[in-house]
Amino acid sequence: MKTSEFFDPISTEVTTHDSTWRGRNEQANFRQRHDVEIIKEAKMIEVEAGIRVQVDEIMREELQNLKNALDKDKGKKAKKGKKGKKGKKGGKKGKKGKKSKDLTADRTPESLFQELVTQGIIKKPRNVGLDDLLGEFSYLGTTVQQMDKEGQPSVWDIKQLATIHGIVPLGSSYVHESAPLTKVSY
Repeated sequence: MKTSEFFDPISTEVTTHDSTWRGRNEQANFRQRHDVEIIKEAKMIEVEAGIRVQVDEIMREELQNLKNALDKDKGKKAKKGKKGKKGKKGGKKGKKGKKSKDLTADRTPESLFQELVTQGIIKKPRNVGLDDLLGEFSYLGTTVQQMDKEGQPSVWDIKQLATIHGIVPLGSSYVHESAPLTKVSY
């Protein structure tokens, strides 16, 4: 009897099923919920492929920038030519450190900033206030701290510390004298 054309795809799926599910303990998963590890493995492959493409693009751009900078340096050195040093004896021995070239010397800060914004490197931050932090006093954390142990701070604790150490000192005249750029609206 001739082998069915469906045999190879089915045997591949059976092998995949056996490698994934054979030997797994599913007694605690009565409702047959999704398996987080399988999803993570599948998504990790997709994410790694996407990141690889982005990294390759960035590396090609960096390589091109380095080649351009090297070509500029070679062009400048060829124009200068060699100058001979005659009659100098003694002095400093050894090599001088090579100074790094500024690749953005011919650009204005505004154009650099504009490029960073268009590339998505600089983004406008969200306006977040202390009222946006949600949480309440952690009674368990206070109990743990009373036993001379360090507990996890609650959102309320973080909000209180930010207020005490970040906002209250802005009302001080010393802060306004030493940091005149602070703005206070009364």
